[in-house]
Amino acid sequence: MQGNDMVKLPKVSVLMPIYNAEKYLSIAIQSIISQTFTDWELILINDGSTDKSEDIALSYADKRIRYYKNDGNKGLIYTRNRMIGLAEGEYIAFLDSDDLSLPLRLSKQVAFLDNNPGYALCGTWCKMIDGENREIKKINMSVSDEEVKCTLLFANTFVQSSIMIRRQVLAANPYDKDYPLAEDYELWCRLSHSYNLKNIPEHLTLYRWHGNNISKERKAHLDLLANNILKRELSHIGLVPNEEELQIHAAIRDKDISSLPNTQYLKALRLWMKKLSVQGIKSGNYDKDILNATIAFRWIFACKERKTFSKILSLPVHLNVRGYKTLFKLLKERL
Repeated sequence: MQGNDMVKLPKVSVLMPIYNAEKYLSIAIQSIISQTFTDWELILINDGSTDKSEDIALSYADKRIRYYKNDGNKGLIYTRNRMIGLAEGEYIAFLDSDDLSLPLRLSKQVAFLDNNPGYALCGTWCKMIDGENREIKKINMSVSDEEVKCTLLFANTFVQSSIMIRRQVLAANPYDKDYPLAEDYELWCRLSHSYNLKNIPEHLTLYRWHGNNISKERKAHLDLLANNILKRELSHIGLVPNEEELQIHAAIRDKDISSLPNTQYLKALRLWMKKLSVQGIKSGNYDKDILNATIAFRWIFACKERKTFSKILSLPVHLNVRGYKTLFKLLKERL
C-alpha cells in the first residue's frame, strides 16, 4: 500500500480476556469506549465461556473492537499470550472483564510512556469496588522505580488491570506458563531486573473485589508459586533462605502463613530484616535509603497486622534523614 492507502496501526492495544463474564462485560467494554484517548484497539478473546459473553461482545459495532474465540477453555496465561501476539499497538494495556478504566486512564499512561522512554511499563493507583460498583477502599501502590523494585522483594505492587506496557517488551518477555495464579507477579519481578517500572499516583482504575473465597488447594498452590518467586528474587541479592526464613518472609505478605506466636515471629522477623538490609545493600541492586525505608514500612505493617503496636517504633534497620522522609511518604500514601 502507498500514501493514504496505508493502514494506520493503533497506538494502544487493550487486551481483555473473557470467561463467563456476562455480568460486567458491557460496562468493562464501555469504560474503554469512553476513554478520552481514542487511538486504541480492544482485543477480546472468549476463553470457552458458557454464558452470554459472546452475544455481548458481538453486540458492539465499533470497528476498533476485535473479537476472537479459543478452541475451548485454554486458561488465562494461554489467552493473554495469544492476545499479545494479536496486538498491533505500540503499547499494550490490560483490563479484566469485570474491572473498569476511568476516562483519563489511557491518555495519562500514553503520555507517561511517550515522555519516559526508559520505562517499560506503568500501572496506576486503583479504587476497589464491590459487585454493585460501590467503593470499598483505595489501593495506593509503590510509585517510583526504586520503590517498586524494593517492594517486589515482598509482594506484588501492581494491579493487573492498571498496566500499560510497551508491546516489544512484552513480546520478548511473555507470561510464564509455569506460574498460573502468580503469572503477573512473576513477570513484573522478571522485568524489574532489566527495565524501569512505575505506578502513576492517580486512581485511574476500578478493581472489582469478589471476596476472598479462594479454595484451600488453590491458595496452597498460589503460596507455593509466590514462595518460588521470592526465593528467586532473594537469590539475586545473594540470599538463600532456609524454610523457616522463607516462611518468616512470606508471612510479611500474609500473616496466616506463619504459625509462630506474635512475639516469637517478630523477634525472628527482626533478625531476618537486618539480614535482608545488609545483603540488599551489599548487592548494589537497590537504593540504600529506599530499601531500608521499605523494610521499615513492612515492619510497621507486620506489627499492625498482628496488633503488636508497642513494637512499631522499634525499627529493625537504621534510617537516616532521607530514609525517614521516604518512610513517612510511604506511610502517608499507603496506610
